[in-house]
Amino acid sequence: MTRIGARRLAPTTAAAFGIGAVVAFVSPGSANASDLTCAAPPGLETLAVQDGNACGTRVDEFSTALARALEGVAFARAYGGGAAYALAHGGGVAAGETVSGQVGSAAVGRDAVAIVSPDPGVVAFALSLEGGQTFVGTADEGVRCSAGAGIAVNLTTGRICVSDGSNFVRNP
Repeated sequence: MTRIGARRLAPTTAAAFGIGAVVAFVSPGSANASDLTCAAPPGLETLAVQDGNACGTRVDEFSTALARALEGVAFARAYGGGAAYALAHGGGVAAGETVSGQVGSAAVGRDAVAIVSPDPGVVAFALSLEGGQTFVGTADEGVRCSAGAGIAVNLTTGRICVSDGSNFVRNP
């Protein structure tokens, strides 16, 4: 992979990527046997496995988590008044967890992996397309993009990486 300098994307650009991921997540589609949605009632967890797909959520009584697997694996966990969302589609794996923050992850396509597990109170998201691997971690771990196309953004710290599969842009 080639590194193309470090630069900061405008907050509106990062927000546009996030909005796109949310629209893809909540857009209605035709339900079939390979679509699973997990949403835990306050203070509980859910887990569903069917036809090679899986989703799960875990929340305390003050938080929200929603996971949707459309031919994939998606998990979301939130505590301390946080919200976590995960969408996996077409063979992807997505996971998001937070304490008092707002996080989202979406993995679309075979071998796509998107993981978001930042420090408490952070607003962040990761989107991976087929073969892409994106990660948003703690302040020490930063953000990472590798393999295929994807974007990982920590809106709280301003860290971002964008990859098209061959080239990437990342600010430390």
